[in-house]
Amino acid sequence: MKKFLLPLVLLSAMFSSASAQQTHEQSKNIDVSTLGSLVHTTPGAQKPRKQYGIDNSEIVSLESTITGQAHELIILYPESYARDRNKTYPVVYFLDGYWDATRMASVYANLMRDKAAPELIMVGLSYPDGTDYSRARVRDYTYVEAPPGSGSGKGDQFLEFLKTEVAPLIESTYRGDKTNRTLAGSSLGGLFTLGAALKDPDFFTGYIALSPAVHFGDFALFDLERKFAKQGKPIKARMYISAGSEEPPQFREIITRFATQLDAHRYKGLELRNETLQGIGHGTVNGEGDFRGLTWVWENRSPVK
Repeated sequence: MKKFLLPLVLLSAMFSSASAQQTHEQSKNIDVSTLGSLVHTTPGAQKPRKQYGIDNSEIVSLESTITGQAHELIILYPESYARDRNKTYPVVYFLDGYWDATRMASVYANLMRDKAAPELIMVGLSYPDGTDYSRARVRDYTYVEAPPGSGSGKGDQFLEFLKTEVAPLIESTYRGDKTNRTLAGSSLGGLFTLGAALKDPDFFTGYIALSPAVHFGDFALFDLERKFAKQGKPIKARMYISAGSEEPPQFREIITRFATQLDAHRYKGLELRNETLQGIGHGTVNGEGDFRGLTWVWENRSPVK
């Protein structure tokens, strides 16, 4: 997985190991070299840490018995992580971590500056270097195989991997809060996010789906939602769905149709916000969408003083 340095002053202020106003001894941020003693209790905990191009980050490799694939987790730690070792943190799991980790870290830094969210652990779902990312995401982020023989449609396995291998690791070893999980993704990642809400509505408490590819597989997500609605189950979560005004009309309108269908079923506990972001296309919806989505998940909830 390729790593990128992020030349952002604000991000550096949030994630660096020292600031211009304090000495190294006064720094409250994490020294990545000490992460083994901070978070691991397993025999392999003292192995050198692999960092993701910005401070207070770590890359964790996983071989999944569920997907049969190699995966990587890009973990971004909050500022207080090193000094408050008994604290647990809400966790944001985001798809396409290999592309989106630097942007998500920057968005989070701005949210923290505005006190619009609590301290979080952010976990980017990624793959090792050499992986064909485009092929892997089509395989893992879709719930039906389309067209037949394409290798897509492994979303159920990937969701099970996330629920039974990734989340337990984050919660048992990295102090993630099992009662406070958010899932975020765009395009096919947004499709996966919405499907997760319908497949297991009790697992996450927040969903952010940006320009979700709800048309994939001959509108299979629409059928999944209708079948789920018949079960009468609640979705106790905040959900944010958005599309860009500059996306092709047929794509944007399908997203609006799905959000309207979802809202019409009036799921108990579901707080849904659906927006069209002006002047933005499919590839640029992420930045503003991430900010608005995370703000919505934490609106009137963030315990920030």
